[in-house]
Amino acid sequence: LVVLAVEELMNKNAQVEAIIGPQTSAEVELFAGIAIRNHIPILSFSPTTSPALSSPPTRFFVRTAASIASQAAPIAAILDVFSWRAAVLLHEDSLYGIGILPALVHAFQVQGQLLAGSYGARGVVDSVSVPADATDGRLDAALRAVKIMPWRVYVVHMLPALVARLFRRASVAGMMSEGYAWIATAGVGAAADGLSPDDIEHMQGVVSLRPYVQPTGQVRSFTRRLKARFRRDNPGIDDEDDDDDVAHTSASLLWLYDTAWAAAAAADRCLHQSSNAREEHNTTTFLDALLATTFQGLAGRFRLVDGERQVSAYEVVNIIGSGARTVGFWTPELGVSQDMARRRPKSGSNEELKQILWPGETAAVPIGWSESANGRPLRVAVPVKVGFNQFVAIRRQQNQTSAGGAMITGFCIDVFQAVMAKLAYPVAYQYVPVTDNMLSYDKMVNLVHEKRRSWRATCRSSWSSYGCLLFLSSRQATRQT
Repeated sequence: LVVLAVEELMNKNAQVEAIIGPQTSAEVELFAGIAIRNHIPILSFSPTTSPALSSPPTRFFVRTAASIASQAAPIAAILDVFSWRAAVLLHEDSLYGIGILPALVHAFQVQGQLLAGSYGARGVVDSVSVPADATDGRLDAALRAVKIMPWRVYVVHMLPALVARLFRRASVAGMMSEGYAWIATAGVGAAADGLSPDDIEHMQGVVSLRPYVQPTGQVRSFTRRLKARFRRDNPGIDDEDDDDDVAHTSASLLWLYDTAWAAAAAADRCLHQSSNAREEHNTTTFLDALLATTFQGLAGRFRLVDGERQVSAYEVVNIIGSGARTVGFWTPELGVSQDMARRRPKSGSNEELKQILWPGETAAVPIGWSESANGRPLRVAVPVKVGFNQFVAIRRQQNQTSAGGAMITGFCIDVFQAVMAKLAYPVAYQYVPVTDNMLSYDKMVNLVHEKRRSWRATCRSSWSSYGCLLFLSSRQATRQT
């Protein structure tokens, strides 16, 4: 119905230059056809639209808010601060939810290049999707799926309503306790001060982001006028916030104000062009003027790059007590730091962020992993062979008859331990000597198959090639005379 109303309005009024307002990916897709057919740009001031909508096929979509993808670099930087090597992504099963995944992968690759030579890799090692209309049972299933994994750092990317329900179920599952780390995208941080006390109670210890708004005199004046207008239009609603409290002013409102200002500036620029140019390039001229518009807006510098507004900074917030507390900032130039005016400390320094209270009301930073979900180590079979001790050597202590405590060394063991050390998370394991010399490697691998019949494995070729070499000294033959 909304789309039909817009089309009817455009048919009656040929002077429509832009559409302002679609706030979700679904709404943008509904209006995309109208925009492309009529060469009219869509201006969306909502951060909940998918980054894919800015691709070339939808050139007339202009995002005047921060893109979801811009949050990936701050998230990767936060993991670096605490030396977490892996995280699991829980995301909403929608265009909005999956939109951040490519950006996260790229951000962790860039972060890994910056950390070249450091121990291990960092990145999203797994992801679990949750339907937007998930029942409590579906949320419980998603949480069980991630709880059995060895990682304990979770990145959550969902709309606030679904996030609130997710954390309620996480509390029931015992996952809002010591040892767990939750990082939520800006949709949570920006809405934290507007959530109910009960919702906040179940989010204690969560770390999130929100776009940074510099508290300028212009922003304070806008906030006072906005709240005065709200009180006048809603006399029965009490508003206890300070008139100029910028922290409680939604960035989306400031983006909307800047969007309207940018559209007006672009229209004004078109009106001052020559009449011939206006007749030949009416709508495209407006779009080009909009894309070239720059000014100092309420939410910071308004500048569009590839049809998207660029974000200058994010706040890093810790949800604790009755709301969100700022613990640091992120900028493209400085990365993570405690203060916008301070230089970034050395990576890994405790000074990069202020004190954070994690789930379980503890200041101890979670290590980011659990050795084993079921408490059992990985059992590694080691064949007991005669000869070639340089590859595998098993030495038992005197009077020892059991496998436990045997000293196992050799080139193969060194390679295995080097590979295990490069994994994104630690794995507890123990060597189990196999003394049946009649077992081939194929049969040895099938010992695992007998325990878990869902797969088989076969040794086709060895990763190391060796053979018998004979070294002879070369002596030049001489003829006796």
